[in-house]
Amino acid sequence: MKPQKILTAALLACFFQTASAADIKTVDGVAAVAGDSVITMRQFEQAVAQARRLPAAQRPSENELRQQVLAQLINQSLIVQAGKRRGLAATQAEVDEAVAHAAAEQKISVDQLYARAAKDGLSKAALRRQTADALVAQKVQQQAILQNARVSEAEVDAALARAQQQGVAIPEGEAPRQYRAQHILIKAEKENAVAAAEAVNKIRVQAEKGRDFGELARQYSQDGSAAQGGDLGWFGDGMMVPEFESAVQKLKKGQVSRPVRTQFGWHLIKLNDVREVGTPEERRRNTIRQYIMQQKAEQAAGQLLRQLHESTYVDVRIK
Repeated sequence: MKPQKILTAALLACFFQTASAADIKTVDGVAAVAGDSVITMRQFEQAVAQARRLPAAQRPSENELRQQVLAQLINQSLIVQAGKRRGLAATQAEVDEAVAHAAAEQKISVDQLYARAAKDGLSKAALRRQTADALVAQKVQQQAILQNARVSEAEVDAALARAQQQGVAIPEGEAPRQYRAQHILIKAEKENAVAAAEAVNKIRVQAEKGRDFGELARQYSQDGSAAQGGDLGWFGDGMMVPEFESAVQKLKKGQVSRPVRTQFGWHLIKLNDVREVGTPEERRRNTIRQYIMQQKAEQAAGQLLRQLHESTYVDVRIK
């Protein structure tokens, strides 16, 4: 999912901002402690008030609504903290884009959006911090999904076979463009950012001199695809993070990219083939592939939250 597709609720309505202990005023109670951040009663009640604006048919009972809102606030805080530990951040340009998108969804200007937030007690600076945190959380989730949601051709074959045995008709999906590529990933955390940049440039030199890209991937890549020579299989638009996708779209068959920086680190990408998935069979396979990918994405997101809860101190102060 791209930054501009973040739900407006995540940016504005839920008030997913947390404060350090030093920021808490004695007049404001504590709803929960999540890692090294707290969720104040004021933040919690603001989020509950916003959730109540949902149509009655979409709202759970009051007790369930409060429990769900608090759980969302805790999860968001844990994910944001995990992202910051990994050195992830949102640029000012990304924040600008997300705020502009939120304003457009509400059919108001950005200035009107800031004014509306101010009426709810949220300053422009606070709204931008909140938006940046939402973007960081999204990047953490993207990492988990992209690292665990790849779908092999064998998985597609098995799913199609099961559908046939059960008499389930698979609808034909659209005919998107697909790419077959390999990549080499050098992770770039804060402590090794310079070394990672130097390393990927040295690897690129070897690729330009004709060394087999798959061998380079097996030797150097820090991605799970390294054992397969960096092969990512076939993937379509919207399945990779924007920087990676943009680089792939600019390559010609057989060409190796310049180093590409994403939230995962530095990549070298080799484009091997491009195709239009146009036949009925290929479209059905793409439908199945998207379905399996969605399932894996949901599982990856759930696993991420379980790991964060297991490894982080969480104390709920309200019932």
